[in-house]
Amino acid sequence: MATFHILTQYIWPDAAPTGLYAEHLATRLHARGCDVRLIGGKGNYRTLGRDTPPVPILHLDHYQGRRGNLVQTFVEYASVKRAFANYIDDVVRPGDVVVATSAPPNTVQLAKCIKRRGARAIYWLQDYYPELVRGIREYPISLRRAFSRYWDGQLLAWDRVVKIGANLAGPSHNSVLIRNWPTIDFEQTTAPEPKTALYSGNLGYGHDVDLLIAACERLRDDGYKIDIRADGRGIRQLPAWLKPQPLHGDPQRLKKDLIRHEVHLIAAHPKIRHAVFPSKIWNSIALGRRLVCSGFAGEMLTELHATRKARFDRHLEQWMQLVLDLDHCFDSVSERPVAARESAGREIAALPVP
Repeated sequence: MATFHILTQYIWPDAAPTGLYAEHLATRLHARGCDVRLIGGKGNYRTLGRDTPPVPILHLDHYQGRRGNLVQTFVEYASVKRAFANYIDDVVRPGDVVVATSAPPNTVQLAKCIKRRGARAIYWLQDYYPELVRGIREYPISLRRAFSRYWDGQLLAWDRVVKIGANLAGPSHNSVLIRNWPTIDFEQTTAPEPKTALYSGNLGYGHDVDLLIAACERLRDDGYKIDIRADGRGIRQLPAWLKPQPLHGDPQRLKKDLIRHEVHLIAAHPKIRHAVFPSKIWNSIALGRRLVCSGFAGEMLTELHATRKARFDRHLEQWMQLVLDLDHCFDSVSERPVAARESAGREIAALPVP
């Protein structure tokens, strides 16, 4: 039976969205009896306490830059990719399946490294960077087209590319759409407090902060009490009257905050339509809260309408079907001896988890 290697920059105990989704997929594969390993770096993106996932976890050594410093961030990206490439060369075997997320973005270059090992390569496209970098600095369309051609060429090298939104750019030849899903279980909820609104999440390169502020002003004028809990560079642009606070590190406090508020604010950028789609929207949809969305236009707006109707309870199973069909895991997992299953993960399971 093949081993499933899921690679993403930030993993447990960190709580970056890409890491949370990778953790969900790894846990579901483990529950099906598959040999799965969660591989990441040692940096910190966001804190959120939770139980250790029931899978072997490996944190690779690499350079750690300071978040917010672009030079150090790009050096860290290169170091993480190099650590992933070394792991692939040392551990991945013929017939294995490697799932790499777009964190860091230069993991897009790993397809050939994976295929040299005789493994199958799946790329989890959470962010399309030729468009996302426009949030850092707008650049000429001729350069953007050249960057996109290069990026698309890298994407075409993968066996499958999983896009988390229909608005994301990139080639369609080897891509499939599997949207994200809620990361919190809301089996028991209460009615929200009237006239309360919440923004909870990142304010970064893919957000038009001025449009978010305008949406908050309209809610304020309608008598709403607005709470902002955010991280990212956009916080500096918020006016003092919004009184932004740090994100919750306690999942129960985050859950209570989401349940308590009547309106959930979701931000995007009207000029950056093909780069991202906000994953935090799925918790709000699962709760049935009223959404006030700013900055959605064109393909992003179309995807927003599709998201409201999507069967998010099926999305993780769509992932399972994709990876298991790729590997024919169902045919082999029942035939594999228990001793072989245990020994396959011994080298990683024995490593300490920081």
